[in-house]
Amino acid sequence: MEDLTTYAENTWCPGCGNFGILTAIGKAIPLLEEKGIRRENIVITAGIGCHAKIFDYLNLSGLYGLHGRNCSNSEGIKIGNPALKIINFSGDGNGLGEGLAHTMFAAKRNQDMTYILHNNSVYALTTGQFSPLTEKGWKGPSTPKGSFEKPFHAISLMIEAG
Repeated sequence: MEDLTTYAENTWCPGCGNFGILTAIGKAIPLLEEKGIRRENIVITAGIGCHAKIFDYLNLSGLYGLHGRNCSNSEGIKIGNPALKIINFSGDGNGLGEGLAHTMFAAKRNQDMTYILHNNSVYALTTGQFSPLTEKGWKGPSTPKGSFEKPFHAISLMIEAG
């Protein structure tokens, strides 16, 4: 993973699940290379949120997109160059809140991309507003009496869409 690592200081919170995703990607990229996928043909995309910091920590080509639009960006990149291997990183708020329609239509079209959802169940970068995957009753800065919605099941939603 050394040659994948950048100079950027990691600012994720201790214990965040994003560390595990970063470690897994660090192990997956060399495996893709062993299968003949050249590193310059691997492109990552990210939106806005804690998940998107992974873009800063990986020495790979890619695109930071607008909040919720990284599925659309990934689709455009793939259409423009079908030979590229697209890895799309999204947070629960980015992909299933702001970008739900884009994410669902990418699933419906069965786009050739890898979609990795960083689910921390909140909009953590903005100090903890509830997201579409936050458990009902969760208390945070924007919901001191507890969130009032039940979370939806993201995997079922994507299966139904595609």
